[in-house]
Amino acid sequence: MIKYLALTIISGIATYLLRDTVSSLGYSAYKDTLGALLNISSIIFAIIGAWIAIIYPRAIGRAFKGKNVSDQVLKDADTDADYLSELVEIVMVSAIVLMIVLSIQFAVPIAKGLIVGNWVCYSKYTAFFVVSLLTLSQLYAVFRVILANYFFLNDLRKKNVDGKVDTLHQ
Repeated sequence: MIKYLALTIISGIATYLLRDTVSSLGYSAYKDTLGALLNISSIIFAIIGAWIAIIYPRAIGRAFKGKNVSDQVLKDADTDADYLSELVEIVMVSAIVLMIVLSIQFAVPIAKGLIVGNWVCYSKYTAFFVVSLLTLSQLYAVFRVILANYFFLNDLRKKNVDGKVDTLHQ
């Protein structure tokens, strides 16, 4: 949770430092970014969601098959649970980004007619803050996907090597 608080603070600082530039931006300046966020979030949501659906049943089955569960099976289940919690967090971030982007795209045309006076400037600051926070959060999620795949591949290679060594000792 601290990492998302840090991203929020970074977005707030960026909004403050760029306040003069932000006040001149309109919705059209964010349209491409929102479209990219929508696409990237959708892709990550779908791929990681499918990945969880494929891996999760095996993790449960491996942990709870039979009455006698070995220490190694429990250790593997704990490792899978940690790994799956990372993946679920990534899916949740992507889902939240999707929901907020869709809400923004729906609400902005309505808000344009309702927001007047000084509220226009505050709305622009809020829009920049939200879009920058969503962008940073999605970039972080993409980075986590890359790291998760890297560590997954390392674990898989280690297990393969350990399996080959065990086979040689028998």
